[in-house]
Amino acid sequence: MEIIEKSTEAMKKEPSFLKLHGKIMVAGDTHGDAVVSEAIIKKFFEDGYDAIVFLGDYIDRAPSDIGSSIPNINYLLEMKAKHQNKIFLLKGNHEANYAIPCFPHEFEYEVKQCCPSLYETYIKAFMEMPLMALANNVYLAHGGFPRKDEIAKNDVDAIEEITWSDVAISPVYRGAGFKFDEKMLNDFLNKIKAKAFIRGHDYTMNGIIAYKKCLTIFSSRKYENEGNGGILIAKIDGYIKSIEDIKIERWKDGKWIEYEPLYLE
Repeated sequence: MEIIEKSTEAMKKEPSFLKLHGKIMVAGDTHGDAVVSEAIIKKFFEDGYDAIVFLGDYIDRAPSDIGSSIPNINYLLEMKAKHQNKIFLLKGNHEANYAIPCFPHEFEYEVKQCCPSLYETYIKAFMEMPLMALANNVYLAHGGFPRKDEIAKNDVDAIEEITWSDVAISPVYRGAGFKFDEKMLNDFLNKIKAKAFIRGHDYTMNGIIAYKKCLTIFSSRKYENEGNGGILIAKIDGYIKSIEDIKIERWKDGKWIEYEPLYLE
């Protein structure tokens, strides 16, 4: 309870749109995979980066060897509470279930099975999570981007656009959010003076770069073989000229190795 409340208070001070500078590491959807989350945090500190941004979806769909997403969200909230100016947790559509229901949502059942009174405490934490970030000149969000300028953390329209939207070339259809094409993406990136977009949300696009500017990454063993494959992180070493300046690494057999994304027009 204390860790959840401390991390909630830390995130309450953060705006809906974070502005970060320096060497930034980015992690995709972990979906209950505490093993991978711990490996990513370990690498973050070993590599000496200034900040790490997780792109949302920390709960639900936990790997079978863990069986619940509670250990993962507890670990990440604990790390947030301990390293408030280094670790940032963006909201995914699964954390936004309180605003727009998502399926499956095992997390509510998991919490109410072990400690029912804590569910609302977690929801308060999720409500304070930022929606997006600008890491130097790279835009980060769970799924997409807003189509209006001023947004609040719990603006339902903004939550839908930012956490539910997908690349137009993706085969996924969700019935929420919107499909963005190359022109829509370029217009948004130009408006905020960004050169690229890193997102999670869609495992079919894992490890794939769309429109030469939009990279999708997942960071969960459960989805390791989806899309172009891999348990991935991205590394932004200052301002970039193009998406090719972003380094991607894959966690495999306990080691981090360089990764080659697949480009799709």
